[in-house]
Amino acid sequence: MTHKYALLALFFSAFVVGCASTGSGGGREYSVGPGSTVRANEQVVSAPISSGLSVLVPVMDPNIPEDPDDYEDEGVWPELRRAEANRFTVQMNDALLETNAFESVRVSPDQSATAHLYVRGEILESNGEDIKIQVTVIDISGKKLLKKKYKHRVKEYDLEDPRSPGQDLYAPVFAEAAADIAEMARELDQDDKETLKIIEELRFAEAYSPEYFSGYISTSSSGRTKLVAQPSDEDPMFQRIRVLRVRDQMFIDNMQGDYERFSYQMDKDYLLWQQQAFYETKAAREARAAATTKFFLGALAVIGGAVLATNSDAGSIGELGGIVTAVGGAAAIYSGVESSRDAASHRESLSELGRSLNIKLAPRVMEFEGQTIELQGTASEQYQAWRAFLQDFYNKEQTPDVAL
Repeated sequence: MTHKYALLALFFSAFVVGCASTGSGGGREYSVGPGSTVRANEQVVSAPISSGLSVLVPVMDPNIPEDPDDYEDEGVWPELRRAEANRFTVQMNDALLETNAFESVRVSPDQSATAHLYVRGEILESNGEDIKIQVTVIDISGKKLLKKKYKHRVKEYDLEDPRSPGQDLYAPVFAEAAADIAEMARELDQDDKETLKIIEELRFAEAYSPEYFSGYISTSSSGRTKLVAQPSDEDPMFQRIRVLRVRDQMFIDNMQGDYERFSYQMDKDYLLWQQQAFYETKAAREARAAATTKFFLGALAVIGGAVLATNSDAGSIGELGGIVTAVGGAAAIYSGVESSRDAASHRESLSELGRSLNIKLAPRVMEFEGQTIELQGTASEQYQAWRAFLQDFYNKEQTPDVAL
C-alpha cells in the first residue's frame, strides 16, 4: 500500500512539473498579464561574435579619369566624385560597425594609420541608378584576404518606399560588402588573429624607432611581414610606444566625428542629386536603347525595301511596297537620331547636377598637452602633420633631461 501511494505521489509531482514547464519560464502562455516573448521550442538568437580585430577604412579612391575630356563620356564629375569618396567611406564604415564583428572600425584619410585589417574601396560607377565599387581587404602583414566587385541597381520603388524615407539609395551595396568582410574575419584562425595583433603593434613601433624594433619582424620584397620575436611587455621602449599608439588612435577617433558631419552636411544636397540623377540616368539609358533599336530596325527596313523594289517590276505593287518599306526605315532611323538627342540632353542635365555639388573641408584645430595645434591642408596632410608631431614628442621623450 505504501508503494502504491508513493507511485501516485511521484505521478502527481511529475504532472505538476509538466504543467509548470508550459508556463512563463519556458514559453508559458497566460490569459492576462506579462508573458514570455520566447515561445516553446524557440531558441534565443545570440549576438554575433566579434573577431576582436580592428579595421581601418581609408577614404575610397574616387577613380577620376586623368584626361578631363573623359569626364563627360565616363559620367564622372570630379568634385562630386571626391565628395562621394568620403561619403561612401563613411557608409562602408557604418555598415561594418552594424555587423558587430570587429573590436573597432575607423575611417582614415589614408592607409598610413595602423589596424589589423584595411578595407580599401574604389568607385567604379555611380550615376544615381547604378553603383559599382571594388573592395579589397588586406591585413597588417600585407596578405590580401578579399578582392571583390559589388554592384547594385536602384529600383524606382526605392525612391518612394514609405518604410525608408530619405534613405540612401546605395545602402544595399555597402551592407553586402560588409557582410562578406565580417564573415571572412570571423573565419580567420585564432592564432593568426593573435599574430596580427602583435605585428600591428610592432609595425607602429618600427615607424617611430626602426633601429630598435625592426629586428622583431621581417618584411619580404613583396611587402609581406612575418613575426620573428615578441618584445617583453615590461620593455620600457615598448611601453612608451604603446602610450604613443593610444594617442594616435585617439586622434583617429576624433576624426570620426568630422567624417560623420561631412556626410550629414551633404545629405540633403546629395540625396536630391541622387534622386534626380536616377531619373536622368534611367531616361538616358532607355533613350540610348531606343535609339539603338530604331537605328537597327530602320537600317534593316531600308535595306529590305531597297531589295524588294529592285527585284520588282516598275510600277508594280512590289516596287511600291519596297519604297514604302524603305521610307518607313528612314523614318525609324530619324526617330533613332531624335532618341540619341534625348539621351544627350539627359547626359547634359546629369552634368549640371554633378557640377552643382561642391563640398569643401575645413582645417582642424587640436588641443594637445595644453597647446593648440592648427593642422592645415587635406585630412591626409593633417594626419601626416600629426604623426610628425608625435615623432617629435617621442624623440624628446627618449632624450633625458641632464643637469649640467
